[in-house]
Amino acid sequence: MSRRLVKTLAITLFFGAVTALSGCAMGKSEYADDPLYASGYTDGCGTGTGFNPSDRSTVLRDPEGWSKSKAYRAGWKKGFNACRPSNSGNTSAYPADARGRGNGPSGF
Repeated sequence: MSRRLVKTLAITLFFGAVTALSGCAMGKSEYADDPLYASGYTDGCGTGTGFNPSDRSTVLRDPEGWSKSKAYRAGWKKGFNACRPSNSGNTSAYPADARGRGNGPSGF
């Protein structure tokens, strides 16, 4: 093989590996290893599957975790979005703090 071909092949393989490995982190929250993230995900998913806009008791949420932990909030939002039925983009029926940018309160 020519030196130029080997160099081109090496560069192609390098960029292919970088691209493949960069996909491994996509979709994973920076808080995924925090136990509060898992707890929030469970509560958010429970809310997403059973939410009734006319019954606030269907919102499952740990008030202390929500107010003090970004990991809990991130997990709750991820779980809520993963488990809620599709509503064709209409979020007006969702809890007010589950709407907006990233389906959560601004800044989180």
